[in-house]
Amino acid sequence: MGAVVAVAVAAAGPPSEFTQRLDPIDFAGNNYLVSGGRRGGYTDMLDDLQRGHEGLIVKLNDVIRALKEDEVKLNNVFYKLGSHDTNIQGVDNNVHRLADDSRRIEAKLNKHAFNVDFLRRQVERLQGSMEAEERVESEVSAVRSIVNRLDDRLTDALARLGMVENTTRTLEKRSAPHYYTGGLDDLMVPAIRPPTLTVYPLPRQADTCKPKFEQVGQGCYWFGGEELTYTEAVAACLGHGSTLLTLPSPGTQLDLLLARLRPDTHYWTSGTDAFHRGDWAFLLTAQPVMPLHWASGENNTSPAPHRHCAALSTHGLTKLHCTHRLPYICHTI
Repeated sequence: MGAVVAVAVAAAGPPSEFTQRLDPIDFAGNNYLVSGGRRGGYTDMLDDLQRGHEGLIVKLNDVIRALKEDEVKLNNVFYKLGSHDTNIQGVDNNVHRLADDSRRIEAKLNKHAFNVDFLRRQVERLQGSMEAEERVESEVSAVRSIVNRLDDRLTDALARLGMVENTTRTLEKRSAPHYYTGGLDDLMVPAIRPPTLTVYPLPRQADTCKPKFEQVGQGCYWFGGEELTYTEAVAACLGHGSTLLTLPSPGTQLDLLLARLRPDTHYWTSGTDAFHRGDWAFLLTAQPVMPLHWASGENNTSPAPHRHCAALSTHGLTKLHCTHRLPYICHTI
């Protein structure tokens, strides 16, 4: 190439003054110089230009390679941005799904809260019912305790009277009239043997009875309107300072007492066979129940399962369960 340049220079003639005045040019960033004619001529200058051209090409190749690397980096960035967009859309879908789930959970919680409130009201009502039942049980227990104490007192009194019963019955058999059914029912005849028991008359009662007691014939009676069991009636009469009714012997006094009763009403008397089945007597006085005391169809030996207390009506005595609740009659002796 140096020969070609020499031929071109020879054809062009001697170098011009402009060319001769060229000073070396320093191309920034490259270690080469372009010299004028005074320092080597055109050949050196062309070589310098070629070297500068080649340096520029190297530079351009470096820039192109850097641009390709930046393009690859940009593609990676765009790919990642696309992935991020996809992820953002998935996150958005998840947010919507979580919002729906939150609304469903909130609805369930509201339903559970309503159920809990309903159960709380039910529990409060049941607690109130239980407290009321406990109060009733406490009152029933107190009443039962009172009844048990009265029963204990009655049992003690009955036990004490039971010790006298045999002696009393023996003496009464020796003095009581003799009954027989020799063709005439309930016919009374004198005893075969005269009585050996001395009978003392009861003291004459005062002309007036205690308050709330009613005088019927020669007796003072309390006609209790409240309905009680047999044992409760015994205790009530003791509380009034009297005893549960012992019927007088058949006669005027008994007729007057029966006429005072309300029709179709039974009243507790002290008649019972609780101490000896079939052996009916009046409590406290231990007087036996006479055949004429009984209503029609009843007598001392008639079967009466679980009926061990006697109640009085206008027709006479009737055997009943002791737990029946009836009015009662008290009398003072």
